[in-house]
Amino acid sequence: MMPQRRNILAGLAASIALASQQVGAQMLPPPTGLPAGSVEPIGNHVVSYIEVEPGSEDKAVAIVRAMRTASLKDAGIKSFVILQRINSPHHFSVLEEWAYNAARRTHLTQPHLTAAREQLAPFLTGPYDERPHRPLATGPAKPFPNDAMVAITHVDFVPTYREDGEKMLGMLAEASRAEPGAARFDVLTQASRPNHMTLVEVWQSSDAWRKHVISKHARDFRHSLLPRSGSVYDERLYRMLD
Repeated sequence: MMPQRRNILAGLAASIALASQQVGAQMLPPPTGLPAGSVEPIGNHVVSYIEVEPGSEDKAVAIVRAMRTASLKDAGIKSFVILQRINSPHHFSVLEEWAYNAARRTHLTQPHLTAAREQLAPFLTGPYDERPHRPLATGPAKPFPNDAMVAITHVDFVPTYREDGEKMLGMLAEASRAEPGAARFDVLTQASRPNHMTLVEVWQSSDAWRKHVISKHARDFRHSLLPRSGSVYDERLYRMLD
């Protein structure tokens, strides 16, 4: 190999190595405290997101089901629902409701929960994203139908429009609960960020959900949301796992 070519290749390798180091240096560790303006995450409702490697769905389901079985024995638990995303089956969500916040916090220290999360860790493609919430506009706590279509939507309002957003979501929830095929329609506020809300919709069928999407009140809400929203409308569709 010609000396000049060796020098070029050596320089290229050094540049790639330096770029890799710079990329790694840009990855920041998680913050040790809450974001500015946040409050301590106190909430009886929990919405968690779990994303695992494609192909490891069955292993993840087994672990999360075992976690549910153990958690349902904890004091203060009211419900523990496991959902699997319809178009991305390696994505899951867990919905928990607790009778009081102290029970939820005690649950976080239980060995069975620690063990389950350790078992999940090798399959995760991102962190176990657990988000405590407070109720904002919730209806009767009806059981989830076995064949239900569940939509979970993250709605982020610009802070100055938070109060407007709360009113809009309350109106949407009331109108949506009156629709045929609506099993539940709850609006929750993320405990640590009061301008972030989560919609938990439970529909008797996919057809009922489709009719809701094109209803006047749903359309009106979406059009009113855009000027006040801080992010895209993030709706995810799930089926319930037994």
